[in-house]
Amino acid sequence: MEDKCPNCGQVLITNTIKKELGQGSIFIPIGQVCPKCNWSKDLTGAGDIVPKLSPEGSQIRSMEPPLTRPSPAKPKHEPVKAAPKQMDMNKVITVALALIVIVGVAWAFIPKGKEPVDKTTLPVQTPTVTGTPVITATQAPEVTPTGNIIKVRIDRDRGYINPAQKNLKIKPGDKVIWINDGSYSLTLISKDGLFENNLLNNEKEMNYTFKKAGTFNFDIRVIDTVKFSGTITAEP
Repeated sequence: MEDKCPNCGQVLITNTIKKELGQGSIFIPIGQVCPKCNWSKDLTGAGDIVPKLSPEGSQIRSMEPPLTRPSPAKPKHEPVKAAPKQMDMNKVITVALALIVIVGVAWAFIPKGKEPVDKTTLPVQTPTVTGTPVITATQAPEVTPTGNIIKVRIDRDRGYINPAQKNLKIKPGDKVIWINDGSYSLTLISKDGLFENNLLNNEKEMNYTFKKAGTFNFDIRVIDTVKFSGTITAEP
């Protein structure tokens, strides 16, 4: 079984010496060495072995290469960095003075901006309007109530009790009163938004004073169905 290096696992080389015994001879191991990492081991237990002379006066040599010990590694020395050279103080002062002079000269020749204009001294100009002037529509002024009252009787089944009132003409300022003349309720609706929808039960009434001229549309609705319609025109 071959011995292996405990460091790298390489097979060790065994160094031996030849020993004469009578008419024969034997090889005695004296050490082991790793050919890869130079690890070595002394097998004699007595340090270096002094080779003995044979009876003929010749030195006994081993059949294996002599045991070699690795030389100690030389410590690595980092290169000594040279100390930075100190700048001459006079040179620093000279360079600083030169920069100050250059900046001063450049500042003297840089063109200066215009002085700000005092806005308080400028005359205020009135903008002139060009083009066609925009004419805004004017609403018709409201009129004062006239005191006239017109009653309009309606029924959900018969419509207008007076058919002539379906397209009624009045004067601005007149008051119109709608009266439910039937036995069942109905809803009076202003399609022009003069007032909110009004539910009229039997004999219940709704009144509105027309203060502006114009033509206004109304619906009579029962539940979700419009039963009939009409208009009221206020003319000066």
